[in-house]
Amino acid sequence: MKTAKTLGPSSAELLLRLSGEGKTIFSIADACAITGQSYAATAALLSQMVRKGWLVRLVPGRYLIVPLEAGLESVPMTDRYVIARQVLAPLPYYISYASAMEIHQMTTQPVNTVYVTVPRQRASRLIAGVWYRFIYASQRSFWGWEDVWVTDQDQVRVSDLEKTVLDCATRPDLCGGITELAKGIWLRKSDLNEERLVSYVQRLGHRAAARRLGFLLETLHTVDTEITREGSPDIAALGRPETISALLAFTSGSYALLDPTLPDQGPYRARWGLRINLDPEELKTIIWT
Repeated sequence: MKTAKTLGPSSAELLLRLSGEGKTIFSIADACAITGQSYAATAALLSQMVRKGWLVRLVPGRYLIVPLEAGLESVPMTDRYVIARQVLAPLPYYISYASAMEIHQMTTQPVNTVYVTVPRQRASRLIAGVWYRFIYASQRSFWGWEDVWVTDQDQVRVSDLEKTVLDCATRPDLCGGITELAKGIWLRKSDLNEERLVSYVQRLGHRAAARRLGFLLETLHTVDTEITREGSPDIAALGRPETISALLAFTSGSYALLDPTLPDQGPYRARWGLRINLDPEELKTIIWT
């Protein structure tokens, strides 16, 4: 662990001032304004701080202050998303999959990897104990985002609610599996725009994702119906007839796995063109946990 003894007066003053300004990510120019030194001298000071472990160099000219207790819990999740933006700039991107689910309050599980969709291949990277996984998407599927405030000063680009659901149905392995997606849909069911979701499915044209979503919405619809019968108020009906009808148009072709993260086993469901390798009753049960 780093101690104050390894931090010189100039470095200590710099970190103190930056923290006072609420800057965990800063540029050499920001540091120059505090140190009053030349660009070259300040850059040399920052390089020294990187070697001692007080800073992480994100990209040329931009740095991250490493918390005293480094590790997965040391960098707040919101700051992790700002780090992703800074690392990728000016490359287009959007926070996606499990990370987007976390931002949209679709999960109660901790998310210790930052997932970011980008339009070109890029290697994953470990920053201050956190893995940043960059997922390639072609221009055909690189859309459906919105800007979201994650700190008082910073916005990041995140897949919107419906694109998050669709992306996770396309790659369940990047969101914790179909059960996590089912739970996420249930948590945000009052806000899910099924008309927009269907238009997104039609735009992407991913048949396996369409089938998984159709099966999930139809299964969760039965839970909605049971609750409604018991007289619970404010129930948003999932799986409207027009939604199910639109998604059934994607069932032609070979069977797909309901959850590709699980073994290839279980009964075939012709209605959805799926092999049901997860007990539907488990889906109904898990949304309450």
